[in-house]
Amino acid sequence: MIRQGIVNFFKNLKYFFTPLGTIALGVVFGLSILIPGMIDATSKLVKDVKEVLAASAVDFPTLKEGVIAAVKALDWGDPIGAIRTMLSADWLKATLSGLAGTENPAQFSAAVHAFTHSLKVNLTALLSFTAAGMLAGYFLTRWLIRRNMARRTLSAFLLQALVDSVLAVLLTGICAWLATLWRPSILLSTLFSVIFFGAVSLLEAYLIHGRKKVTIKSIVNFKNIFKLFATNLIIFLLSAVLVAAVVFLVNVIVGVFVGIAILEIAFIVIALNAEAYVKKTAEKASAEKIQMEETAEK
Repeated sequence: MIRQGIVNFFKNLKYFFTPLGTIALGVVFGLSILIPGMIDATSKLVKDVKEVLAASAVDFPTLKEGVIAAVKALDWGDPIGAIRTMLSADWLKATLSGLAGTENPAQFSAAVHAFTHSLKVNLTALLSFTAAGMLAGYFLTRWLIRRNMARRTLSAFLLQALVDSVLAVLLTGICAWLATLWRPSILLSTLFSVIFFGAVSLLEAYLIHGRKKVTIKSIVNFKNIFKLFATNLIIFLLSAVLVAAVVFLVNVIVGVFVGIAILEIAFIVIALNAEAYVKKTAEKASAEKIQMEETAEK
């Protein structure tokens, strides 16, 4: 099982560009909204600031260069923190007030709030399209991988999805409740959940692919549960190593996009490993049975 699971992971990396492509498409759609929105918001901010400082002798080109310099001076080694600071109304009001030589940041409140609100809306659009690209990539890649690893009927898919959802919600609730009673219990309950889900995955796979072909004891046992856990852990670690290598060799931004694509494939393979194993075992058992019957007839 372990060898087969690892082979499944590397074989299905051929679908790497499917989730990466849908994510990139989502980012492109998001940027097509964000960039024009930022330009419009910046133009309106400049116009509003000029109206506020109409009576003063402020050099607006210098003010513009000062704002750009202040943005560049942010810690872009931490891009999320830098963006949060840039979207902070207090930071922008203080920056404009300092560059304009005034001591009343509140006079820029209306202009700054309109600007930051517009940026937040456009950033939300970018994140929404990116998330949609991730989801589309996940389900499309899952369909492609399932077609190779373990096909099943629509009714079996719906039933398994229902059972898994109920169990996930139930176990999450139990784990959360135990954690409120005894914090260290989260480690034990997490370990139990992993083992329990391994057993459930094997049982579901048996009912879908192995019933009447192999015995349930040959599928759902502690040995196979441990092997399934070990296989999935190895796949997860291999994914982490690949992502870390990309980050080290290229940069963090590329690593994020590559990492999302690789991890999506890893989670899909992990979710299908039990079915693939049972399906292969059942097919092997059926082939051996047919061979024995043919030999007996001779």
